[in-house]
Amino acid sequence: MDWVQQYQLLSQREREEFARIVNRLLTTTFLVKGQEASRRDFYFVERNEPVIAGYLGLMGWSLVVDRTYGVVQAINRQGGSRLSLRMMESVLLLLLRLLYEERRKQLTITDEVVCRVQDLHDKALTLRIRERGVIEKKHLRDAFALFRRYSLVELIDEDITDPACRFKLFPSILFAVRAEGLQEIQDRLEAYGGGGEELEVADGDQAG
Repeated sequence: MDWVQQYQLLSQREREEFARIVNRLLTTTFLVKGQEASRRDFYFVERNEPVIAGYLGLMGWSLVVDRTYGVVQAINRQGGSRLSLRMMESVLLLLLRLLYEERRKQLTITDEVVCRVQDLHDKALTLRIRERGVIEKKHLRDAFALFRRYSLVELIDEDITDPACRFKLFPSILFAVRAEGLQEIQDRLEAYGGGGEELEVADGDQAG
C-alpha cells in the first residue's frame, strides 16, 4: 500500500492533523518528544511516518524520525530554506551545542539537559569569545527567541538575561549543528573568537 492509499484511510480529523503538523514541520523544522508542546505531534508523525514522508518527498523534502533521541526533522533536499545567523546567534548556538555535548555524557538519553545562562557566560569566558565572559542581554533575548521557535531550547525561568535563569536543551540541537565531538565544536568557537565567518544553520536542513 503506497502513501496515497494510506492517506485516504485517514479520518477527516486525522487529515486535519496531518495538514497542521506538516505545516508546522516546514515552518519550525523540528518536533521533539521531550517537549510537552510537541509530544503529541511527534507521536502522530511516528504513527504516520510513511504518509508524511511520501507527501514531503513530492516537495523535495525528506523526513527524519529519530526514535533514539525523540526528534523529527524535515530536511530540504535542495538545500533551500537555510537560515543565515548573525555572528552572536552563531556563537550562542555553538555554545549551546557544546554544553549539550558535555552534559549528555553525564546523563542517559532520556534525561533532561538543564543549564543556566551563567553556563553560557562561563563558556564564553573560557573560550575568550567575550571579554569578561559577558554576553549582552540583547543577544541573549534575540537568540533564545529564535532557538525557541525551532524547538532547540525551552525556558524554565522567565528572564533569559538573568545569569541564574534555567533552560532546557533539546536533542534537536544535535541535528541542527552536526559535529563529531567536543574538539570540533571548540575549534569552530575559537574561530569566532578570532573573527571567523558567520554560520549558516539549518532551517529545514542540517548545519554543516
